[in-house]
Amino acid sequence: MHRTFSFILSKQFIGLFVNRWAIGCLIILLIQQIFEASSTIWLVLLMQQITQGENFTPYLVLCLSSLALSYVPLCIAYILKITCKQEAQRSFIENFIVANKNNIAEWNNKELKEQKISILTSEGPAAIHTFIDYTWDLYTYVLSVFLNVAALSIILEPLFSLTYGISLTCVFIVMKLKRKRQQMMTQKALKARIELSQSLLGAWDNVLLGNEYNFELWKEKTQNRVKICMQSNVALERFDQILAIVVSFITSIPSLLVVIYFVILHRNNPVELASFIVILPLLFMNLSYTYQTLSLMFRWPMHLGKLKTIYNAIEPATYPAEFMKAKVQWPKISISEHITPSPCSQMTNETLMPVSASFDSLIGKTSSSCRLTLRGDNGCGKSTALMLIKEKLSNQAFFLPTQSQLTFSGEANRHSTGESLKHLLSEILLQVEADVLLLDEWDANLDKENQERLSTLIDELAIKKCVIEVRHR
Repeated sequence: MHRTFSFILSKQFIGLFVNRWAIGCLIILLIQQIFEASSTIWLVLLMQQITQGENFTPYLVLCLSSLALSYVPLCIAYILKITCKQEAQRSFIENFIVANKNNIAEWNNKELKEQKISILTSEGPAAIHTFIDYTWDLYTYVLSVFLNVAALSIILEPLFSLTYGISLTCVFIVMKLKRKRQQMMTQKALKARIELSQSLLGAWDNVLLGNEYNFELWKEKTQNRVKICMQSNVALERFDQILAIVVSFITSIPSLLVVIYFVILHRNNPVELASFIVILPLLFMNLSYTYQTLSLMFRWPMHLGKLKTIYNAIEPATYPAEFMKAKVQWPKISISEHITPSPCSQMTNETLMPVSASFDSLIGKTSSSCRLTLRGDNGCGKSTALMLIKEKLSNQAFFLPTQSQLTFSGEANRHSTGESLKHLLSEILLQVEADVLLLDEWDANLDKENQERLSTLIDELAIKKCVIEVRHR
């Protein structure tokens, strides 16, 4: 099971990036970053031409063009990223459908329903979108750093590549050593925020109802959690900023040594010095990106973990085969079959014939058109019996619960309860091809007149289908 899920997740993960929108986005971003990095080369050559008093117009045009044109692929990449997000959400919905279709064993589990619907509608898409944004940022930073370092090494001093490699290695080691502490502080800050949120959820009752005893307890707990939350989050931010300062020094010192070396080497060459001075801000800005790049890299397991969590959450739970069957108390359930008098019969009214209360007897009746009614005490498993039949017959049966958000072509929700049910049953009669119709307490909120009217419609359905109903009364 674990290996199967890992295989499914790897396919879903690869699918986020191996599609035309994602690949197109990555290629366009590469082009955009090449434009930006090339502006460094044109800027250096421009300064050299100006200092030498030669024609600088071509390099000025190239420099301005590379800066201006980089916005065009960037805009295209943003459009492709949005498309990629929507495609990823569509894929996630499809994965939910594949994992849960016809999984009626979980349908009545309210806790599981809330969890999975929350994952499907909000947490899942949010996690996928965040992961795509994170990948976008990481990819952009990596391209920006390496392409600009390459440009500086090509046009000015090859030692920049060497010093940058040394800086990168040192920063990686420092962040690796501090990673565990950073994770612990992050978890502590997150836990504090969650606990504070839990206290704030009780604000409505504790503040508005005016019970002083409850209010004081809630206030004390909340103030304490506010204090802990502030302390833990400030400590995390202080740690991150100190680490950023350390990283900035580590990345700056080797590059400063190269700067000093270059200035000494070309102290009598104003052309080289002028072209070098003009790109110094770019050099140090690029070095500051190193910390951002490595920070993003170290967050990869966290984002991948979130992605694993949401895909794991929509997978079907493992229920024992006898789980639902054990909930049905057949001795407490009575089953009766509606017998309509034929023209030659002496009976004048519809009669109810008792049927053996068992799963096998119900399944045996589904092979022909009829109307069966289940009655019994609350909690004896009548609705579960219908679910068992639906699970057994699959697409041969149509299950209509008491309350649901099943999609129909008609807009029945605009009508009263009785009229809505009438529209639904009429649509089922005309459109549904299933041989068995399962109705769960359809009469629960209807007056006697509506019950009789809809019961007549159900009789019409029972001419063509096997109708198994649970009656409220």
